[in-house]
Amino acid sequence: MPQWNRVVIIGVGLLGGSIALALKQRGLATCIAGVGRNAQRLQQAQTAGLIDETYTDIEPAALDADLVIACTPVQQIAADILSATRWAKSSTLFTDVGSTKAAIISELQGKISRGTFVGSHPLAGSEKSGFENARADLFENRLTLITPSENTPNQAVEQTKAFWNSLGAQVREMSPPQHDAVLAVTSHLPHLVASALAANTPQDHLDFVAAGWRDCTRIAAGDVELWCQILRENRRPVLQAVENFAKVLQSWQTALENDQPEQILSLLESGKQIRDQAVGN
Repeated sequence: MPQWNRVVIIGVGLLGGSIALALKQRGLATCIAGVGRNAQRLQQAQTAGLIDETYTDIEPAALDADLVIACTPVQQIAADILSATRWAKSSTLFTDVGSTKAAIISELQGKISRGTFVGSHPLAGSEKSGFENARADLFENRLTLITPSENTPNQAVEQTKAFWNSLGAQVREMSPPQHDAVLAVTSHLPHLVASALAANTPQDHLDFVAAGWRDCTRIAAGDVELWCQILRENRRPVLQAVENFAKVLQSWQTALENDQPEQILSLLESGKQIRDQAVGN
């Protein structure tokens, strides 16, 4: 039997589309409703087999929903969740895929009258966007962070864990502020640096870029409006990450200015050791 009778996905892009495909492939939902602003794009997603129903308004889509997942830009998630709660059941579970958490959860605090919200952030994705790039295996063996508040019922937390586990993800729980501080360093700062590195490259040098430049700047190709929202929403932790990174750059500048081979080697070794520890040799 399907785990969910009716699932509503608000925002059928890369992540929303991948959730839909994963649910379909595993037979976990009886009906998947997709919500978005562009009716034509939604119809294309339905024709492609990702979703069963299409809506351009959230409220009617959320009627009788068991699970609602907001896959919209971070500054829109709270409003989308609140719109869905107006037609929700008391048992409806709400979650999201946003890259920031504290502001979203603060905005929702005390405003959900029916159903329960548990914040989620799957650490999976791509610089590409759109449901055309969705993959049913996007979450397999990837980490998803869930960020319940102090008042979140344990049953809803366990339901959210079970949902992501059913898509093949590994799940870890942390507080919203801890999530934002960690992601500022591991996700948001890297995007900022990749964008700055790409922007720092003179036009007349672009014919000469090779694998190193392409690898380091790949994520700068992501949706700029989406990333503007993420960086603004999490600006204080990101600012702290930028300050810490500036100190590392200063160490590099000093070592190069003074031609200190031992210090340069130490800085390179430090970066290699941490990188190898995170992703393997």
